[in-house]
Amino acid sequence: MARKGKGKVRTGCFTCKIRRVKCDEAKPNCLRCSSTGRICDGYPDPAKPMSNQLRLLRPQSLFPGIGMQESRALQYFCNIVSPNLPGATDPYFWTHLVVQFSQYEPAVRHSIIAISSLYKDILRGEENPSRSLAHQGQNNIIILRHYNAAIKELKEIQNPGLVLLVCILFICLEVLQGNREAALRHCTHGIAILAGPESASLNWVKEYLIPLFRRLSTLPFFFKFEWADGLDLNISRHQLPSLSFSNQSEAGGMVEDILNQAMHLIRKGFPLRVGPIDDEPISPRLLKEQDRVLSLTRKWYAMFTAFEARSKVQKTGVARALMLAKYRIALVWGAEAFSRTDIGYDGYEDEFRSIIDDAVEAVEFEKKGSVKPRPSFEMGFITPLFFCVHRCRVLDLRLKALGLMRTLAAPRESLWEREGMYALGRLIIETEHGLALDDNGRPRPGAVLAYPLPEDTRVLHFCSGDAEKYHENFFGHGARRSTMLLFMRSRSGDIYLRSEVLDVSTPPLTVGECRVEKIVLCRAARS
Repeated sequence: MARKGKGKVRTGCFTCKIRRVKCDEAKPNCLRCSSTGRICDGYPDPAKPMSNQLRLLRPQSLFPGIGMQESRALQYFCNIVSPNLPGATDPYFWTHLVVQFSQYEPAVRHSIIAISSLYKDILRGEENPSRSLAHQGQNNIIILRHYNAAIKELKEIQNPGLVLLVCILFICLEVLQGNREAALRHCTHGIAILAGPESASLNWVKEYLIPLFRRLSTLPFFFKFEWADGLDLNISRHQLPSLSFSNQSEAGGMVEDILNQAMHLIRKGFPLRVGPIDDEPISPRLLKEQDRVLSLTRKWYAMFTAFEARSKVQKTGVARALMLAKYRIALVWGAEAFSRTDIGYDGYEDEFRSIIDDAVEAVEFEKKGSVKPRPSFEMGFITPLFFCVHRCRVLDLRLKALGLMRTLAAPRESLWEREGMYALGRLIIETEHGLALDDNGRPRPGAVLAYPLPEDTRVLHFCSGDAEKYHENFFGHGARRSTMLLFMRSRSGDIYLRSEVLDVSTPPLTVGECRVEKIVLCRAARS
């Protein structure tokens, strides 16, 4: 005789839901958690009764009353969006946790419908490049409707963990739209909530949300320097294992924390790089902090190599290559954080070469898996490859890195866009070497290649000038035109801004006309 089944309970505590065990629903803490020594993370806010016929592959039965359009969006999120958003990181948050919460939290449900609709719109734009990028998603009413509905529902949520989860979904929405300021604003607000004692005490927040916010903490250092000053990196600090790494995820969490600390050093050293060259000593406090970060970076590498030596973890693949790339970026940037010139980067050719070689291995791994990179919420290969393009002055290496950006990177990785970064990297190479690259990114015949590059030819820093403008280029393709400001040092030691007009179009990619404007920012120290 078949066993009589029971309806699933959907009102248990967060801890039991994540563990997928039945909760006794005792208040204020369930006995199932308390009796086993676990911390009960509490219960979700009361929600309207839902159907017991909950099936992941039939979204309309998950959410009675939703329309066919929303049903398709939920299905699309489960099948296409959630496996691609995490990039090379652990997909569990997107493929399981978010979907679970969406079953009883309207704010989560509305958010993933908006994300799904937006993601589909982005993929359609990539399949049809002639569409103007300015109009992608402009008429997609469902995105705006569900985003607004999620905001309205968020106001009723009292649980800080749920607020943080929805905050991540809002960040994702802004990232996919390329709204940097809005994404970073949500990010800083989320980190502030994470600092609260209630958030830090929730086990599921520690396991799934803190790693995400640790990686998101890197973004202000790249896109909103002044916002990085207010970040408290201790909130998402990864504890150093006492002896060794137990798994690759633990190693990944630690190197992400180290990268943030190295970026913090770079931020503090910015005035030295773009200021006058003088003999004023660097603060002993800063030098001590630099030594600590570099020591931690080297310790990570020793622990990681020991972990790989004794484990059967695959020694190739995207996740490993990205992890090692973050280590090498932290090592190089940490060492050069307080250098007053750019020459010091020339001593790290081996590190640049390793980043590129690991990327080539990852390309082969991707080909074997027949995986086509799709837009991701996480940092991917655009960042480390562009790092090589910008900071490595060995021409063949930086050209190789430039080419790999096209073959390995996804069209969008977090707030980075491949075509825009490719165009900027190409511009920097042409500016520093005084040459023109052909359509394949190779030097045109007759180019004179000098190494090492003189200090006065190097792009020390860059930032966007005026706002991006959208137009159709000569070929009729949608293009973005913006002004880039390149920070450079003259032979006399003055820092000046060189203004360049940059066109990004797909395809073909064309770098717009060069308009040089020298704006002196600071004078070299005079003896």
